[in-house]
Order: sequence, then structure tokens, then C-alpha cells
Amino acid sequence: LEQGKVPVSLVPTSIPDGFNLTDITIVQSPLKILYTAIYTNGEKDLVITVQDYLDKNPLYVEQSEGLTEEYQVAGVTYYLFSNLEHNRAVWLYESYECDISGEVTIDELKKMIDSIQKG
Repeated sequence: LEQGKVPVSLVPTSIPDGFNLTDITIVQSPLKILYTAIYTNGEKDLVITVQDYLDKNPLYVEQSEGLTEEYQVAGVTYYLFSNLEHNRAVWLYESYECDISGEVTIDELKKMIDSIQKG
């Protein structure tokens, strides 16, 4: 995800132990560009997506019953969700909507988030 138009400041530099990058895709439409990185660890998966809405900012993060907490780092609010074995972090930054989802713990998500800010 570091290559292309995605700012490095949106991508975690720390990935939980055992996860290996298995696929990167970039899909472009007239309204947005979707960057996806898939990591696997045996049967477990971890997906990082960044959507660049080009000329328009995303309006809001849709919250669901699975919201466990709001985690703030360097002025950015990260929404952490839990749903069975999958945990998820969602946040907005400028024209980007970002998402980390997978079979990782909330603490692992926070370490990934912290690594975004450290570069």
C-alpha cells in the first residue's frame, strides 16, 4: 500500500507476528480508488483497505452495536469494533476512509494504529 497515491502516514508499519502479505489490489472508479492489502496467518486473515474519495471527503463512520471504543492518536479518532473473531478499526483522514479488519486482538489493532503515527 505504500506505493501509489496512498500516503505512508495512513498505512501501519507494524503487522502482528505470523501475518504475511499475500495480495495487494487497486481498483479505480471515477469517484474513488480502493487500495486493499491482504495478510494471512494460516487460516487467519487481516485486511487493510484505504479508499481515496478523490475530490470529496467521506462524511462519517457508520457505527454499529459492535463498537468497543474510540481510540484517539495524534488528533485522529479510530473507531474500534468487535464481532466474534474479527476486530476492526475504522477512521477518516482528509479524503480517505481507512479500515483494518481481521482475526487480531484489540491490542494488536492499537499497536498497528500506533505504528501509523510513528511512520
